[in-house]
Amino acid sequence: MQSSLTLAVGLSLCGWAQAAVLPVELMQLGPSDPATQSYNLQELRDVRVFARSAAGFKQSRLFWQQRVDGQWQAPQPMPFTDIRWRDSDPHLSSNGKTLTFISDRPAAGEQALGQLDMYESTLSDGQWSAPRRLSESLQSKAYELGPERYGDRLYFASYRPGGPGKLSVYRSDRLADGGYGAPLALPVPVNEGPSNSDFTLTPDGRYALWWSDRHAGANRGDADIYMAERVGAGFGPAIRLPEPINGPGFEFTPSVSSDGQWLIFASTRPGKHAAGLSQLYRISWPALLKALGPQVEAHSQLELEQKHSALWRAISHKAGEASDIGLLGSLLHPQAQVWGQSLRTANLDIKAWSGSEFLALLKAPAPEALYECEVHREIRRYGAHAEVYSVVESRRRADQVQADGVGVNSGQWQLGPQGWQLLSLHYAMALPGQAPPPQARQSGDCMA
Repeated sequence: MQSSLTLAVGLSLCGWAQAAVLPVELMQLGPSDPATQSYNLQELRDVRVFARSAAGFKQSRLFWQQRVDGQWQAPQPMPFTDIRWRDSDPHLSSNGKTLTFISDRPAAGEQALGQLDMYESTLSDGQWSAPRRLSESLQSKAYELGPERYGDRLYFASYRPGGPGKLSVYRSDRLADGGYGAPLALPVPVNEGPSNSDFTLTPDGRYALWWSDRHAGANRGDADIYMAERVGAGFGPAIRLPEPINGPGFEFTPSVSSDGQWLIFASTRPGKHAAGLSQLYRISWPALLKALGPQVEAHSQLELEQKHSALWRAISHKAGEASDIGLLGSLLHPQAQVWGQSLRTANLDIKAWSGSEFLALLKAPAPEALYECEVHREIRRYGAHAEVYSVVESRRRADQVQADGVGVNSGQWQLGPQGWQLLSLHYAMALPGQAPPPQARQSGDCMA
C-alpha cells in the first residue's frame, strides 16, 4: 500500500529552468508504531531487506520481505537476527546469496562489542548461515557503517581516525589469496565535508549515491542525498538531489531497485511517526534522471568527446615517427576490431584487424608524416553505449591546404570499468564521383 506526496519542483540546471513534478511515495512496511523507524531498504528482484529500530537506532534488527504472485508479503525478521544485538545496514549481493550488514554482536560470549563491525551471512538451500565477521583487516575500533559488496569490491563507511572526514567512505578489494587489501578512502567528490556514508551503486553501475552533510552548516542534524556519475575509477561532480527527495530532516540510505525503476531512501521529515525517526520513501528513478537533465551524463559525455579526439591525435605522427601506440592501446578495448574500406580495381575492398593487429601496423616509424584532422562529428548515445560518426581529413604535411584524402568513420564506444573504450572502428575512404560527406567545419579546421 502506498500513499503519495506529489510536489512541484523547479529545477535550475545548466543555466536553464525546467518545471518538474516528482511524486514521492511513502512505503508502508509496518508496524504502525510511531516509535519505530525503518531505513536501509534494498529491493532485489522479488526480495527486500531493510532495518528497523527504536529511537537512536537502538534495538535495530534486520527484516526481509518476499514478493509472491506480484504481492509483497509481510516482513519477517532475518532468522539469525537477535534482540540481544544491534543488526543494521543490510545489503544483498547481486545474486541474492550473500547478505552484508553491521552488528555489535561479539565473536564469542554474551557481551555486546560496544562498536559496530561488518558481518556476512550466506543463503544456501533456502537457509541463511550464522553470521561471520569479515576480515579483521577491514574492521577498526570505531563504528563501520553501510557495507555493500559488488563482486570482489567492498564499499563501507567508517569513523576510523585518519580519514578525510569524521565519517568517510572506503573501498577494499579482495586479494588473490581471499584476503582484503587495505581500505582506501574514496576521493572527492564522495568524501567532501565532515561526514559521508551509505555509499551505493545503481544496478548498471553508472551512478553512485550517498548521503553527506557538506552543506548542512550549523544544522548537524541535517544531511542530503547526492549522486555522481562513475567514469572509470573516478567520479563526476556531486549532484545534490532536488526536493522533494531532499528536504527538512535527515535523508539517508539511498538505493535503486534492481529493475532500475525506484530510488528508495529514508528520511526523518515530518510524518505519522515520532519526531526524529525515519520512514522509507520511493521516487521514480527514470523520472528523476529526466528531471535532472543533461548534467547526469555531462562528465562521461566530456570524456567520450576527449577520447574520440585522442584517437585521431594518437594515429597522427611526424615523418620518421610512429603513431602513439601507448595512447591507442589505452583507447582500444582488449577485443576491439578495426575495419578498413577502400576502392580498388572497381571493387570495394574491406580488411579487418584485431586491436592488437591494428596496433602492430602502426608501431613501426613511417617515412611520411600523417596528420588526421576531424572536421565533423555526430554522437548517438544510450547510457553506456555510444556510436560516433566522424569525417576525417588526412594530410602528409600539417600546413598543406588540400587534404590528401577524406574518410568517413563509425566508432562504437562502450563505457566500462576502464572508462570509455573503443569496441570497433569502421573507416571508409570517400568515393570518386560522389558528393563529399557533410562537414560541420571548414576543411582544415580540426576539432580539438
